[in-house]
Amino acid sequence: MPPRTLFRLGLSLLFLALTVYFSTGHWLNSRIFEPLDYPVTLDTRHLQSPPFRINLNEAYYASLDLDDSADDWYQDNRCNYKAILYREWWLYKLGSHAGQRRELWVSSGEDATPHHYFNGFRASSGQYQLEWDLRAAASCLNGRHPRLHVITDSGGYRQAVGLAQLCCIFLGGAGLALVVIATARLSFPQGSAPSMFPDMVLRNFMPLTKHEPLPVIHALPHWGILCATFLWILIIIFLMFGPQTPHGLLVSVRSPEVVSSKESTGQETIGVYVAPHGRFFVNGEEVERGSLRTKLLEHLVRGVAWTVYFEGHADTLYMDDVYAIDTIEGCGAKLIWITPKMREEWRHKEQSAQRIPRVLILPSR
Repeated sequence: MPPRTLFRLGLSLLFLALTVYFSTGHWLNSRIFEPLDYPVTLDTRHLQSPPFRINLNEAYYASLDLDDSADDWYQDNRCNYKAILYREWWLYKLGSHAGQRRELWVSSGEDATPHHYFNGFRASSGQYQLEWDLRAAASCLNGRHPRLHVITDSGGYRQAVGLAQLCCIFLGGAGLALVVIATARLSFPQGSAPSMFPDMVLRNFMPLTKHEPLPVIHALPHWGILCATFLWILIIIFLMFGPQTPHGLLVSVRSPEVVSSKESTGQETIGVYVAPHGRFFVNGEEVERGSLRTKLLEHLVRGVAWTVYFEGHADTLYMDDVYAIDTIEGCGAKLIWITPKMREEWRHKEQSAQRIPRVLILPSR
């Protein structure tokens, strides 16, 4: 390839790599992954954030955060994060003009929709405002720096931009190498060697020494170098795009002897059942979603051991099951999840007990 063509190709690759590298970095830095982090005071029940801007069509998570404290581990009704667990919030989208009224975008009391999940919402670009209501004022938590927080996950975007910038580095390096090669060829042109008789065709009358053929890659160290190269490439890819730390509910999987619902325990057995379409039942009595905590506390204060049996229908939404589990654990009760396998084992034991013949022993006369 001529040196001038190499030089132009190298400059084009280098310009393209620099443009993509800095444009993707600027785009990532201009995205707002944490649109709201506003400090508040818990002297009142109603909290309101200033207007904040969102420029990503993404799913966001709203929360009322506190600093970590050892008081959260105690169950003696001291003032901790449980004082602000049960809340209601509303997200309003502000108009583009100053005189335009705001509209309700999503709230915590809405039914499940494709853009709404547990304390989360899907938003488009625009100005928003968050309002948060507590069940009661919790001024004792002001020392833990409460703040309204809205955030979205930025891991996928950062990985994609990092991969694009890594490709730009290799592309820019290739372009720079082509520029250097072309410059060297232009600066030091390679002319033909002088000849005493230019018109005479040179011929070799001496037999050339034939070299031995190159060995085929079939033994060490060739395979070792090749395999080590692929292994290091796979290790780097795994470190960059490996599995993330799992998140979810902490579940202890054991095989305890659970008390059946038909056995007498000397106290009232509390059971929570979640039916389809967001219906909640406490001991067979249907309750509203917002009244689940109050109804549970009414039953729990009557017993000594705070144990709640939880069971959900197969067609319920995941957010309804998580809400019920969070409410039960927020009351300080021990949760026992009745899985379909446990229910089937209980049913099998009951059927086996019914097949056992009963023998009546009469006293002798």
